[in-house]
Amino acid sequence: MGQFHFAVPSDSTQLLKQTLWKDAYICGIEGVPWECNNTVSKGVLSITRPVETSGKLFLTCPTKGLGYRTLSTCSLMPGSDPYPLFLELARGSCFRARIQSSNWKRAGLSLGDRFDELLERGTSQFLDATESKSDLEECSRCAMLAIATLEQAIADLGESFAVQSIAYRKQREPQLGTLLACSVVPPAPTRSALSNRFEKAFNSAAVRLSWGSIESEAGRFDFDTCDRSIHWCSERGIRVIGGPLIDFRKQLMPPWLYLIEDNFDSLVQSVTQYTQRVVDRYRGSIHLWNCATGLNTLGPVRLDDEQVMRLAVAVLQTVRRADPNTPAIISFDQPFGEYLAKHRDGISPLHFADALARSGLGMAGVGLDVRLNYDSNCTLPRSAVDFGQMIDRWATLGMPMLVQLTIPGGCGPDEKSMLNPATLVAGSNKQELSANQLRIAGPIVRTLLAKHMVHGIVWDGWADNEPHVQSHSGVIDSVGVARPMLDYFERLRQELLT
Repeated sequence: MGQFHFAVPSDSTQLLKQTLWKDAYICGIEGVPWECNNTVSKGVLSITRPVETSGKLFLTCPTKGLGYRTLSTCSLMPGSDPYPLFLELARGSCFRARIQSSNWKRAGLSLGDRFDELLERGTSQFLDATESKSDLEECSRCAMLAIATLEQAIADLGESFAVQSIAYRKQREPQLGTLLACSVVPPAPTRSALSNRFEKAFNSAAVRLSWGSIESEAGRFDFDTCDRSIHWCSERGIRVIGGPLIDFRKQLMPPWLYLIEDNFDSLVQSVTQYTQRVVDRYRGSIHLWNCATGLNTLGPVRLDDEQVMRLAVAVLQTVRRADPNTPAIISFDQPFGEYLAKHRDGISPLHFADALARSGLGMAGVGLDVRLNYDSNCTLPRSAVDFGQMIDRWATLGMPMLVQLTIPGGCGPDEKSMLNPATLVAGSNKQELSANQLRIAGPIVRTLLAKHMVHGIVWDGWADNEPHVQSHSGVIDSVGVARPMLDYFERLRQELLT
């Protein structure tokens, strides 16, 4: 059993409590988190995992000027002696900034003077922290300064990559063919006074054809609201992404599911019957089927690896058999795999996708569901550079990707949200929260547009004053006022997309 210990000085214990230390994890060179047991006692963060091998710590911390950011150390050996926490995190930030910038510079990326200045200053601050290692308080103070500076440098580096890569893509294709969609919960967004801006901002719509809404009573299917949504899109020539048909989260599954949760064969039969009815009804109106999402994470029904694979295959086969001419994908929740640190029996998202890709069932691509700044069941906040590296790892499958992104623009109760999870507060007022949504999302969206393997981006939330899934996720707030995110998508559509 491997144990890692990380120490902070007494005056920084409050800062340690502000980190998401319960979600911290260790992973090895393969990049897959191990199940970890985390404790904090007397200013020492201790992480235990089943194997005694070296690994990197990933810890989400409040970072000056950037909000919450997941930091990582370099590879460390387990042992009884504690490492200075912030010094090791600063070492990791320095390593990532220098290695990634060196790689991209050799590939032809131009780095600005601001990045060079931040990197030089951050490296100097890290060296100051190293020299004062014997004084834990001074070491931590210098290390935290280094982290803030180096993470700003990484943010600047990511922006340089996105801007220059998009410019390169535009030289080859003046209008990018990337799908830019907004997810809507039927009925169509006709009640909002800003609904006419939907067409200006998005070239596609992701219409949720939720099993829990369509078959709220076993054997009775209600398609009225979905019909109106798809008809609304068809009238305006908006391409439609249908689904996800199965969203494996309790609130989005039928309320009668408990009647069959102990009978896997009945579950598969009910899922395929529902899928068949939906595809038969909307065949010819859907441009891309998003068959299922969240099967790789724990859902309302406990399934083993074999059952999860069988369920995914059953849904995909049903869609492909009923509509062989329309592309179909399976989506995967939390593509970094953070949930594996809490569940021994979890399925690695990339390994699961690889198995489906090799199955020969005709899966046209993979979907990645990314929810940021929620306090549970979400992707931990990361830099745009980290997201780009994650996309590169998934690109090894050789399949197009559809990325669904959700970031809250508010906090507190949300009456029209189906899930209403709590958010990580990152602002003091309504305007600041809305601006923070754009500040976090903008670099990630630009990075996704820079990646040619990303064929589609879906923003999961149109308006908070209409039914929606994730709390405060809309580009329109709860009183019908457009958030800065909507203006941003309109500019992107006008400048870059077809």
